[in-house]
Amino acid sequence: MTIRKSVLLLSELLQRPVLGELRDAQTCLAWIQDINHAYGALERWRMQAEDVVDLKLRVIYWRSKLLRSLLHDKKGWVANNKGSLHEILSALNIYLPPFDKQQVGQLTGERELAELTAQQGEEVQGHPDLDALSGPGINLNIVANRSSHWTFAKWRQEKRFSRYRFEQGGVRYRGMLFLPGDVLLANVNLDGNGIYTSLSDPKSFSSHSAFFAALEHDGQRFPVVVETYEKGVRPVPLNVFLGPQFSSYVEIYRHNDFTPAHANKINQTAMEFMRNVRGYNFDSEDQDTTYMSCTAVGRFLHQQSGLKPAQTKSRIGHPNIQANLRKLDYTFFDFFAPVDFLLNDCFHYAGYVDNNQIDRLLARELIDRTFRQQFMERTLEPKQFPFPYSLNRWGIGQIRKQSVIGKLIGLAEGFDDQNLPKGPDSLMAVIKLVEKQIGKAIDNIRPDVKNALAACTYLDMKLLTSEDGIRRSIQQNLSFKWLPPS
Repeated sequence: MTIRKSVLLLSELLQRPVLGELRDAQTCLAWIQDINHAYGALERWRMQAEDVVDLKLRVIYWRSKLLRSLLHDKKGWVANNKGSLHEILSALNIYLPPFDKQQVGQLTGERELAELTAQQGEEVQGHPDLDALSGPGINLNIVANRSSHWTFAKWRQEKRFSRYRFEQGGVRYRGMLFLPGDVLLANVNLDGNGIYTSLSDPKSFSSHSAFFAALEHDGQRFPVVVETYEKGVRPVPLNVFLGPQFSSYVEIYRHNDFTPAHANKINQTAMEFMRNVRGYNFDSEDQDTTYMSCTAVGRFLHQQSGLKPAQTKSRIGHPNIQANLRKLDYTFFDFFAPVDFLLNDCFHYAGYVDNNQIDRLLARELIDRTFRQQFMERTLEPKQFPFPYSLNRWGIGQIRKQSVIGKLIGLAEGFDDQNLPKGPDSLMAVIKLVEKQIGKAIDNIRPDVKNALAACTYLDMKLLTSEDGIRRSIQQNLSFKWLPPS
């Protein structure tokens, strides 16, 4: 089947009226399975990245819409198919917030609700037989890309972080099989985190990439997600990374040539990266393995394990975006972006984890797209950055010099001249400030996005972005002195 026919088929399936044409539970299950299969079978490397992103958002919206229809059914369809609701929700595989679980509990049996709860990674008291399905059932206060006191040496003391259903050298969790070296393309819940990837071409698919591994300690195996953060490379417990506090949505991509023989080397290499990588690298093409970007971790992980590494497909290419970034001393325009894993034909789609946060995802997407447009059309004015920018830049310089003041600042912030990110100080001094401002804009437009979605039967990004209320909301919230209109 051609790409065009595959996309048309998926689009037709997504436009079916929710529950309206479904005769019974088996029809509903077939519908879910058809959409999952059609979406999974797309040869993404042959598609335009923009089309892949739009389809991703439409499928996520469809899941959310179907769940709402099932739980707020006013025509009695669910009552007539009550015995199959558990099977339908298992196939849909979308996170159920507490209020939704209460409603499900009223429509299904206690055992069925317990299984659904465990399937979404939450421990169920009184059901020890479901412990391997639920995983650890413990959350930690860890945010993507940010430092945390939860080091591997600390959190591995809790043995429940090794409690999973191990299978084929990996684990089955949240309805998906994870194998060493799997790429996790994640929309993480650090609002504003997508500004960096939004500036490159082709269209960004996610703001972050990370990689599955199974680490061993004292005879225990700990399934983790290996990611970069501001001070190097670290492992995050798999259940924490995939939890609704950490991520909104994650897709899993697997190397076509992966075999069980690669697993040990991948796991060992991940452990070496944790020990040896000193800090974050803003140059994703740098061959220095002591500093890494999030995507470089995957490239070196696969390469050192004997697998073909992903090739760079992206670039920061727009002349005005380049000119603005040069004002921050940033010139790394060959840009290995998370979307490049999706666009390399040596990887294939292996599944998803959907935490049912479509309004947050769309708010981020709309702000990121508009920010990119502004960065293309406007002139950056660094003198208009918030005051902490100058203070940050001075402090970073002091840390690099290892002056007395620099050592004191580094002691307070956990940095020294070795683990400071590798990249331009000007960019480092402002990026968190800008992320915070962008994050506030995302949070402010979410209610308007949620209201717009409530009126949708089918998600069309072009219609959504042209909706007057949404456009006004974005214009009001995405206006910064340092990026003034021309």
